[in-house]
Amino acid sequence: MRKKRTEEEHENLERWLITYADLITLLLAFFIMMYTFSKQDTQRYQELVGHLKTIFTGHSGITGKGNGASQSTTDIQSQLDMIKNGDVQKQLEDEIRRMMDGEGMQNNISVLSDERGIVIRILDKAFFDEGRADLKERARQALDRIMPVMRKVDNHIRIEGHTDNVPINTSEFKSNWELSVRRATEVVRYFVEKHDFPPQRISAVGYAEYRPVMPNDSPDNRAMNRRIEIILMN
Repeated sequence: MRKKRTEEEHENLERWLITYADLITLLLAFFIMMYTFSKQDTQRYQELVGHLKTIFTGHSGITGKGNGASQSTTDIQSQLDMIKNGDVQKQLEDEIRRMMDGEGMQNNISVLSDERGIVIRILDKAFFDEGRADLKERARQALDRIMPVMRKVDNHIRIEGHTDNVPINTSEFKSNWELSVRRATEVVRYFVEKHDFPPQRISAVGYAEYRPVMPNDSPDNRAMNRRIEIILMN
């Protein structure tokens, strides 16, 4: 009986040590994350990924034979990407708020998130004259202020052009397709030529009137549909 009691006590002690070790591991991971969030730069961000990779997979690489380790690392990376994108979105919102106050662009520019990524939505009257695709001077100034924040992430950037459903047929644009594509392309060209943005990381697409955000049943709603969207892709 004495031997059996001793074995039970030893087993209970081991269980307590396992629980304690798990708690210490979680606390370590928590403090590493808190430290990294207070020093947001690329080097520490990558260090965090490496530290958590070691803690949760038991090794420093992602080439283990089991699927469990690779999946854990992928999940951690995905969570950190979401946190980093949230920080970039906040910076974009702050910059655009200051820009609207100083440039008289109230209600013309907004920042949101959807399944595509972080979206900077710009109504066409803020950037273009009616039926035209040439960037206004204040549009160039707005893009100049947005660019430094966009450079902080490695996401692909997609510029989308959208119109309302009112037909256009001019010597320059035969349909809304041409107008929406040309406007998106003008933004891309400005980023690449003026700011030396890597052309392999940016693209332009035009949707004409076929992806509205509001029904095209009133002048105000049609104005909401005539827009450029700068998307930091997920």
